[in-house]
Parts: sequence; C-alpha cells; structure tokens
Amino acid sequence: MIERSTDLPTIMTTAADALHDEEVIGTRKFLRLGLLIAIGVVPMILIVPGNPRIAKVLLAVLGVTWLGSLWMYRRLAPPAKFDARLLNPIALGAIAVGVIGILYVGVFSAAPVMVSLGLFFFCRSESFASALGACVLAIASHSLICALVISGTIEDPGFYPVRAGVPTEALIATAFTMQQLYALCFVLARLTRKSSLRAIDQLQKATRLAAVRDAQVAELQMDLDRALKIGGPGRFSGHVIGSWELGNVLGRGAMGEVYDAMHVKTGAQAAVKMLRRELLADAKHVERFFREVRIAATIDSPNVVKVLEASSSTDQIPFLAMELLRGHTLGEILRTGELTGSKLAAMVTQIGSVLDLARTAGIVHRDLKPHNLFLTDEGVWKVLDFGVAILADNSGTLTGGAVIGTPAYMAPEQAKGQPVDHRADVYGLGAVIYRCLTGRIPFIAKDTPALLYAVVHMMPLRPTAFGPISPEVDAFLTIALAKDRNLRFQTTAQLAESYALADRAMFPPALTSRARSLALAHPWTEPDVPAEKPRKS
Repeated sequence: MIERSTDLPTIMTTAADALHDEEVIGTRKFLRLGLLIAIGVVPMILIVPGNPRIAKVLLAVLGVTWLGSLWMYRRLAPPAKFDARLLNPIALGAIAVGVIGILYVGVFSAAPVMVSLGLFFFCRSESFASALGACVLAIASHSLICALVISGTIEDPGFYPVRAGVPTEALIATAFTMQQLYALCFVLARLTRKSSLRAIDQLQKATRLAAVRDAQVAELQMDLDRALKIGGPGRFSGHVIGSWELGNVLGRGAMGEVYDAMHVKTGAQAAVKMLRRELLADAKHVERFFREVRIAATIDSPNVVKVLEASSSTDQIPFLAMELLRGHTLGEILRTGELTGSKLAAMVTQIGSVLDLARTAGIVHRDLKPHNLFLTDEGVWKVLDFGVAILADNSGTLTGGAVIGTPAYMAPEQAKGQPVDHRADVYGLGAVIYRCLTGRIPFIAKDTPALLYAVVHMMPLRPTAFGPISPEVDAFLTIALAKDRNLRFQTTAQLAESYALADRAMFPPALTSRARSLALAHPWTEPDVPAEKPRKS
C-alpha cells in the first residue's frame, strides 16, 4: 500500500505519483456510478421474466459486490488509503456479476459489451498483473459459457436466447469477436496508461527547465540587489542613447538593464531600459523586447508606466525610455508591513481597471505578482513589466507553448502550458489579493514541478486559517481562484467590483451560491497544523 502525505503536494515528483492520485479520483467516480447502476438494475431483474434461479444467484452476487464497492468507496475518501490491490476483489466480483448477467440476459446478446466497459477501467490499474488477470478471467469465462452453449451441453438460459437455426460458425464468430473486444479493451487501457505517463513525464521535464530558470532569476535578483545598493555604472553608463544620457544602473532583469537617465536637452529624468548586450544577437529576445515597447505604448493609463521614447526596429540598440518611478513595489510593502482595508481596495480598483483596459486592447499580462505592482509616492498604482505579455490572438510563437510566468501566482491553464486569455490575469490578481489578506503566497512547494502540480490540482490553504477574514471575502477568493476559467470572474473589472462588495459584506447571494458549489468541487486545503508564520513574497 502506498502512503501519501496530506500536506501540500510537494512529493509529486514522478509521473506515476501524479497518475496514481488521478486514479484515486477516477476510481471513486467509477464506483459511485457502479453503485447507482446496480440500484437501478435490481428492479429490472425482478421485473424481467428471466430464469428465476439465475436471477437469485445474480442478485446475491450483485449484493455482495455492491457492499464491497460501497466499502471501497468510503475507504478512498482520504486518497492516502488507496491500495490498488484492493481493487482485485472488486474486479473479481464485477466479472462474476457480468458472467451471471450474460447467462441471465443471453449468451449472444449485447450483455457482454457491459463487461468490456468495466474491463477497460480495471485494466488501467497500476498493476499489470492484475489488469492481465482480469482480462484473462473475462475472456476465459465468456469462452466457457459460449462453448457450453455452442456444443449443446447446455441451452442458452437467457430471456433473450440465441435463435434456433443460427449456424454454428456464426455463433463461433460472434463469441470470438466479443473475446477480441475484451482483449482490445486490455490493450487500449494499457496504451492509455502508458500515454498518460509519457505526457506527465514530458510536462515534468519542462517544469524542471522552469526550475533552472528560477535559479537564473534568483541570480539576477542578487545582481539587482547589488546594483541598487551600489548604484554603480553599467556597460552603457555615460553613453547617449536616443535623447538620453545614461547614468548608473538602477536594476537588472533577465532581459535588460534599467539605467538612471537624463534628457540631453531638457535635463528631465527618466529610466531607460536596455536589452542586455549578450541578447542583442538573439532575434527572439529582440522581438520580445519590442513587443513590450508596443504593448506599453498601446495602453494609455496613469496605471501603466508612461513611455517617453522608444527605439525603432532599425536602431542597432533597442531601448525604452520611461518615467522614473519613485515609491515601492507591493512586494517591498508586504515585506515590511501589510496592505489591507481601504488601501487594498484602492489597489484592487486601480489595477483591476488598467488590466480591464489591457483586455479591451487584446493584451494579457501573464505575470501578475507583488513585484510587478508599484505604488508611487503620489499614491498611484502601476502595473510593471509587460515583457511576457501577449496579444489575445497571438500564436504563441515567441514562447513555444512553454510555461511563462511566476508559478505561485499563475493560473492553472497557464501552469499546464495551455493558451491563455485575460482570465489568467483575473486569477493572477486574485492570487495577489490572497497574498495581501493572508500574509502568505498561494502555493509553497519544494520544487517547481510540485508547485505547478499544486497550482493545477490543489486550492491554497483556507484563508480564514490566517486571520479574521469574512465569509464573503472567503467566497470571493473561491471564485477568483477557480480552477476552471469559465467559472471565475470573467474580467478584472468584475473582480474589482465583487471584491468591493465582499469587503463591505454585501456579496451577492448568487455569487455566494456559486462559491459554495466551487468549494464542493475544489475545497480549500486545510492546514494539518496551526498556520505557520507568514512567508515573505
């Protein structure tokens, strides 16, 4: 038996582990369906004028199998108790019900098809031996009763028996076809399992590459911290780029360096972003840089950094001159304090508004997080870094379907590498609000693969575990962080309006009911121990 931790899924490091948990969910659904079908079959057995002796045996075996399935269904309520070997008696009972049911209905009727459906499910089991055993048992039992009927040893006892005068060859062909169907179910089930394992393994290889990028970003962050402390010169310091003379480095990122700059004629200050010299020969990075320029210039809002000047595609050195911001990122604010109440409401309103403006322009940011939200000294919130943003109709050729963004704040569809739309930003802003209210990032894991798994399959820890959060705000977060984007708030403007209502305990009953339904499908993760000290983003 495989024991599973009930903590956040930081142990999900193999494809088999991930598929195992999916099988637990699938098994419970299959058992629930089987229990309901069995209840519906009982009156049919009593009504249909079949062989009474076979009917009694069928009801007895069906009852035993039903009770065993009910026990298994309840046992699987905590997934950690799942043991694939416990399915063997259930499979045996199901095959027995199937064989007796075939005798009751008719050996050459359509009844054997029902057995094939159950066989396909059982043959996807972790255990190859169990799957093969179930298939062999189904084929052998069906072959035996067919042989007995065809040879004349027994008559077809079903209420839908084979008609007299049917050629023996036709009966043999029918029996052989059904046994081929059983074998085909086994083969398809094993191939399906193999394909699932391969797909999960490929995804995890991609996420390991993402982990390498995380390490690179951490190194760049250290470079940025040193640059901010020293305020020293960079490679382009002292050069005149466009209308700007570059000074000391203000910061460094994965793609570029940001310089303090002064207009050569007016003396106006600005921040000039330069593409890093080692990336100038990379057409993909150059195009991504110009894409940020285009997007930043497209959105006319006080909540987006104002573009003062930008290079053209003919310039040898790409640059972007922007207003010089003075203030702090949300990440810095949360490291030294908190953002709640009216201040949080103001942030949600301003950021929700500008993201909705981006939506109307067909732009998806894709990387909302505390470090990309900036509060100026004048009290204006601004969205930073449109470097990984996309146009809603973009083919994605610049990213090649890779996972782009910050895992802890990205939407489930984004974590799976699927195409995204503006509702990924709805999720991202919801995740930022969760961070502000709880003092903790939505997901914590030991590595990027485990983190992405949590984003796709888990809900964060229950918000009320970290402080006095109202039921209305809890319901709001349930919708904002819904796994299915169709069930989230559909725009950031709608999200901002709903948060304002939830904050004033005026959350609409319809949304409360919707949140309740979502919580049944994807409940918050419950902490096993008292909530730990909040981590800094």
